[in-house]
Amino acid sequence: MTRENEQSTDLSSMNISDIKTLVEGAKPETGDPLWRALESDPRKGVRDIAARLLRAGKREARELRRLSELRRHERKLWDEGVELVAGVDEAGRGPLAGPVVAGAVVLPHDCVLPGLNDSKKLTAERREELFALIHENAVAVGVGSASHAVIDEVNILHATLGAMADAVGGLGVDPEHVLIDGGQEVPGAPWPQSTIHQGDQRSAPIAAASIVAKVTRDRLMVEMDEVYPGYGFARHKGYGTEEHISALTRLGPCPIHRMSFHVVEESSAGPSGLYRKLRSALMDASDIETLELAGKGVSMQKDELAPFELGKLRKLYKRCYVRLASGLGPSR
Repeated sequence: MTRENEQSTDLSSMNISDIKTLVEGAKPETGDPLWRALESDPRKGVRDIAARLLRAGKREARELRRLSELRRHERKLWDEGVELVAGVDEAGRGPLAGPVVAGAVVLPHDCVLPGLNDSKKLTAERREELFALIHENAVAVGVGSASHAVIDEVNILHATLGAMADAVGGLGVDPEHVLIDGGQEVPGAPWPQSTIHQGDQRSAPIAAASIVAKVTRDRLMVEMDEVYPGYGFARHKGYGTEEHISALTRLGPCPIHRMSFHVVEESSAGPSGLYRKLRSALMDASDIETLELAGKGVSMQKDELAPFELGKLRKLYKRCYVRLASGLGPSR
């Protein structure tokens, strides 16, 4: 907080607004005349400014320690003479549609990216900001992907490992070591590698790779929302949300759905005739007794229903029960 102008330590002639402007962006330093003046000022508003600066300074110190800890795995390798260390992570293993995307990032030794973290812990806006910063500052960035067709052919695990290998291959440099999120190494990879459990929270290059993968995939799914409207891809990015399952039931799968995922496979023919019949019986029930009989019908034929159909009927039964118990009549 040191200021060249020593007159700044005399705050008595300044109002609180002017003092806020004076110390904007400053960092508290023990023994600094201005800092002592803030803490000893008789005005509570001025002392509050000092307290806020102190809290901000502590937050910044914690963040710097966290960011330093994120480089711990790299520093160990650097100390062993390994200079180019890449981090690798994926996005999109769980969705019902679209590709799985992997990112690979090599960061400079002295690179500090404020707020860098596991992509899942960040807002979409912050991910976009860090995505740009990563590309501006990284030694190298690579992206790999495996389409829904590849996922259906070889399974999601092997598709993910292939995407990771492609991401490292796309760096444009040969990493001397690769840090991988999770517990599965890439089989047959030509580079030394090690896995880190929850690496996207414990390693800076893996966290950066998670952001690259997530933002790249999210942007692609927004584009797919325009190509295949009605599923809500721009909102849920292909994950199995209630909105997505409902659209699958209504529309059936589109060309980018992963047919090897059982939820998609079950919905390929849309809702069954039995589902529609049982649904109508629940919605037409005019009293609790009739509804309970319809509910027993669902239980008796549950083995004939797809799991997603049974789940929806059970939820509908609860809603109908509440409605009838409240005296509102049938759900039709």
